Amino acid sequence: MTKKFFNIIPGEGHATLLLYGDIGDGYKVESGRIVSELISLQSQYDKIDVRINSRGGDVFSGMAIYNTLRQSKSDITIYIDGVAASIAAIIALCGKPLYMSPYAKLMLHSVSGGTWGNASALRQTADQMEQLQKDLANMIAGRCGMKQEDILAKYFDEKDHWINADEALQMKLVDGIYDMQPSEEEPKTEEEIYHYFNNRLVTEPQIQNKMALLDEIQAIPSFKDKADASAVVAHIKSLENKATKVDALQQANDAYKAQIAQLQAKEIDTFLNQAVADGKLTNEQLPSMKKLMQSDRASAEELINSMKAHKPAPRAVEFIDHDGKGNGGFENKSWDDLDRDNQLATLKSQNPALFAAKFKEKFGTDYND
Repeated sequence: MTKKFFNIIPGEGHATLLLYGDIGDGYKVESGRIVSELISLQSQYDKIDVRINSRGGDVFSGMAIYNTLRQSKSDITIYIDGVAASIAAIIALCGKPLYMSPYAKLMLHSVSGGTWGNASALRQTADQMEQLQKDLANMIAGRCGMKQEDILAKYFDEKDHWINADEALQMKLVDGIYDMQPSEEEPKTEEEIYHYFNNRLVTEPQIQNKMALLDEIQAIPSFKDKADASAVVAHIKSLENKATKVDALQQANDAYKAQIAQLQAKEIDTFLNQAVADGKLTNEQLPSMKKLMQSDRASAEELINSMKAHKPAPRAVEFIDHDGKGNGGFENKSWDDLDRDNQLATLKSQNPALFAAKFKEKFGTDYND
């Protein structure tokens, strides 16, 4: 209901229809929307409250709202919260009953309007305005027990007539003055009254929503002992801090796991290369044996350790001193070059220091024989 209609506040057993704002097409209080909302409410609620804070507007739109309220079969109570001026005052007078805020103001005055055209058109407009005034005076007269002509003479004299709550009660325009909490700064002018009640409309639902949200939060087990909003906020900050620490620890844990996985990969490569150097494996067997090591390292190591070492006979090229340093040309070869030529074992036996240097260059860690 609240999503479908702008002016409706649903309640338990009753609903409230707000007439807050100027009246007319394109304004907050549009007759078409208000009438459709009222018809919808009548089918769901027996009791409807109508609250008014309006400086008036289009006469015909106001009369459409007035007639719909008068013809409603629901129990309708009207409240003038702030200002009910011009046609908004006429709408208010169809309340059964009608109550005013002690701060509220009710204003009656002559119909205003304008037109464009020839003299005949202007006369027709003036006649229409006078007839509207008679109709409005008749509505007011029916409310307070006065005669139509007396109302016309007193309130349709082309002046604004502001009536406070006490005066309206004495005139029998309203049935009573409803109680409300005193304000720190009591509004006095019609402008102050209008904005005061508009502000209440904006802020009070927000307070109610905040309280409802607090109740929902306190229903959560870890918040049940938090007595007020400040305690809830403090607990939320504590939880947020813990979550941040957990996230940081998780990232550190992931980094450690990555380092361990990298070290384990190097260990596997070292172990397999040693197996090749010992003649237990060939280079062709390395890929499949590496997969086995990754899936079941213990079993793979046990299998390779059970194999007999078989060192291939050294080739003549391995003993050629290509660089004149007695390294057989190993100095200028990378670990991968030596591995591809099956020269790792030869290098290890001939020059353990160079082998260790090549190992560290390849794997980034010291070789321990």
